[in-house]
Amino acid sequence: MAAALVKLDESPILAAANYGVLPVDVLFDVLLRLPANELCRLRLVCWCWRSLTSDPLFAKAHSSCHPHVVAIHRSEVHVVDLSGNVLKRIHLNHHGNNLTTQLDLLYVSIGWRYHQAYALNVVTGMVEHSTQTSSSELTSVLGHVPSTGEYKVLRIIWREACEVITLGSGNNGGWRRRPCPPVVKIIAVSSRYMVQFGGVAYFKVDGPLATTEIESDSIASFDLATEEWRPTLIRGPLRQLMKYPTGIIYLCLAKLNDCLVTIHYNYQDVSRDLWFSEDTDKSLWTKRYSVQCEGGPLRGHHPLLILEDGRVVFFVDQYLRSYDTRTSTWTDLTTMRGYHSVRMHHGSLLCSGKRGDGGAVVDAAGEGGDMVDAAGVPQVAEKAHRWRTIVNAFRRCILP
Repeated sequence: MAAALVKLDESPILAAANYGVLPVDVLFDVLLRLPANELCRLRLVCWCWRSLTSDPLFAKAHSSCHPHVVAIHRSEVHVVDLSGNVLKRIHLNHHGNNLTTQLDLLYVSIGWRYHQAYALNVVTGMVEHSTQTSSSELTSVLGHVPSTGEYKVLRIIWREACEVITLGSGNNGGWRRRPCPPVVKIIAVSSRYMVQFGGVAYFKVDGPLATTEIESDSIASFDLATEEWRPTLIRGPLRQLMKYPTGIIYLCLAKLNDCLVTIHYNYQDVSRDLWFSEDTDKSLWTKRYSVQCEGGPLRGHHPLLILEDGRVVFFVDQYLRSYDTRTSTWTDLTTMRGYHSVRMHHGSLLCSGKRGDGGAVVDAAGEGGDMVDAAGVPQVAEKAHRWRTIVNAFRRCILP
């Protein structure tokens, strides 16, 4: 169990707190089984439970046990678990157009005619930064610089130029024009063709515009720390295999297990291969998965997550589905009809790792639940419901 991977004595809060008759490791395991929206209600039982569920170690263990996605639904951003339960809703002023995520931040672009974008804290639901978008903006991506802790947004302007803004830098932190990509006019701008992690944004080369000197599975990279394009393109894994007729291979990018992954769709045998980068500097790749398609458009299969049991979670034509690589079988997890810009959220809903305060209380009560303010006071007191939640949690631990 994920709780076993966490050393409770590493946290001063967990080591010092008195949780009553239950040993802390037992209570830890009990609460770890509950979804985030129920834990937010249980914080009201006592301050000890609040301190435990707000501790960063507990939050990290909980997020690994309860993966969830974020997506735009009309004029709201929803946090949804893999069973389809809405854990949190964040209201927008208008319908959202695009969404990118990094840790506890979401960067949401509003419909084209409004030219607005917001950086939202998914824990508090508050706007941390707002900016004007450009009418010539093709796409934008939110990134995090590990060395400085800064959050930056990179936007592509008509494929020939780009701009960067540092979030939370005050009035002096406007958009800064940066040099063009290393190969002008060949950066693909769809969300399926770009990914960001480790302080670097990766973009697929636009296949139809590739030349004999630039292979169609090449990848351009932008260093958010230096705010410069890296001079050398990353060669994709199929440089020795690109002998297929035009249209047979279709490529997109993803982040899985903190690795850069290319997904190649083969139209001949209706399959997709997942290649994991072993060394971007040397362009070394390993094919770890080959997945057979089963219904839906071939391009509509996009991987989001690899579960602990090895299953791969895909967003497929308005559904979340998992693929078991051992049995080559598909399982429907939940429908996502009416959603778009479906992304994995790798942060926690219990405390904000962005500031490291470990004490932020969220209002992620979900459907029909209590909304909790920053002081931990319920807007609607439902004590009976909270105690039923506690009893049910103990039953899950005790009963087979």
